[in-house]
Amino acid sequence: MKIINLKNLSDKDYQRIVQRSFGANENIMPKVKEIIEGIKSDGDEVIMEKYQKRYGKENYRSVQVSKEEITQAYKKIDEKFTTAIKQMIKNITKVHRVQLTKKVDTKVLPDRGIEVWREWRAIEKIGLYIPGGKAIYPSSVLMSAIPAIIAGCKEIIMCSPPGKDGKLPFATLVAADMVGLTKIYKVGGAEAVAAMTYGTKTIPKVYKIFGAGNSYVTVAKMLVFGEVAIDMPAGPSEIFIIADETANPSFIAADLLADGEHGEDSACVLITTSLQLAKQTIKEVEKQLTKLTTKARAKESLRKYGLFAVAHSIAEAIKFSNNYAPEHLEIMTKNPEKIVSQIQNAGSVFLGNWTTKSAGDYATGANHVLPTGGMAKMYPPLGVDAYGKWMQVQKCTREGLKNIKKTIETLAEVEQLPAHKNATNIRF
Repeated sequence: MKIINLKNLSDKDYQRIVQRSFGANENIMPKVKEIIEGIKSDGDEVIMEKYQKRYGKENYRSVQVSKEEITQAYKKIDEKFTTAIKQMIKNITKVHRVQLTKKVDTKVLPDRGIEVWREWRAIEKIGLYIPGGKAIYPSSVLMSAIPAIIAGCKEIIMCSPPGKDGKLPFATLVAADMVGLTKIYKVGGAEAVAAMTYGTKTIPKVYKIFGAGNSYVTVAKMLVFGEVAIDMPAGPSEIFIIADETANPSFIAADLLADGEHGEDSACVLITTSLQLAKQTIKEVEKQLTKLTTKARAKESLRKYGLFAVAHSIAEAIKFSNNYAPEHLEIMTKNPEKIVSQIQNAGSVFLGNWTTKSAGDYATGANHVLPTGGMAKMYPPLGVDAYGKWMQVQKCTREGLKNIKKTIETLAEVEQLPAHKNATNIRF
């Protein structure tokens, strides 16, 4: 790990840092297409064959989670975990309940006798993908399901990859049950995305798919977009920290590693105005790495997409950050609140030394499903609004239609659509 001056960042390193893992999934597209076509034609049979071959018929007996499996999961989970889940449910619910304050827009009267407004409707059938594999994510269950419940989605499907025993992790199952999910399926990867897109004998077809996953999940979501809607093309986790001399290097190091441990393709960036702080942070990173069971992943992520750079000013750091558009942006400066107004592109912003990324991941109530890979330039964090859509409504009286009659006629003539003109004229 070396420190560089931000102005001296080479074009090659600039592309490596800003592009991160973008484009790394192209080589798996043919395989993902093959998986999707297999599910589309044979559905449950493909899923059963895959997991029974991997885990044995005695361990993987059905695609759907049974009530017995949920009951067994509660027996394996201690009270400390359920207490934590209850607090998370409370906080996430409080934060998301205020996101959709009205479901009918103010009626606009563009002319006499004309009214135009919008009414909000929840998406009826949605699918949640909860990642697994290298880690267990009961938190992602809550972050994805609670906004859907608040939105009023009628049917909520959850898919998640089974573990080595052919079952879902106990913590994931308990979290799902505690928020009231009942249609839970033991299937992951591109198979899960395809199953929720086209439907199988067991897994219902949905209208929109939510949730991050591995590269196969990401590519599958992009390939089925159009057949269904997707929340966003999510990728590997990333953190970007802007810090001055007032920041705590041990806190910075801990937060960088908290993101780096997600996987070898995670991205960890520190831009600071203090060379001394950068040096101290690297020492802290090296020190804290030795204590982590996930140190191999964290170390590799720092090597691949990590950056420790000194900026001439906070303004320079902000400019670089807005171009990078990070998933998580921590601002550890003397007056972090003053900087927020200058941030244009970020998934979730964390202010001050005490607002660790981990707080947002689990307990503040803010959503941790966020845009990655520069997608924060055009995508927002997951919220209640993502689980519905606005329906436009309009109403004309006879007087209202008469007031815009000449405009309709003129445009219909220019666009050579006589039936449009007649549809108005016939009423008079």
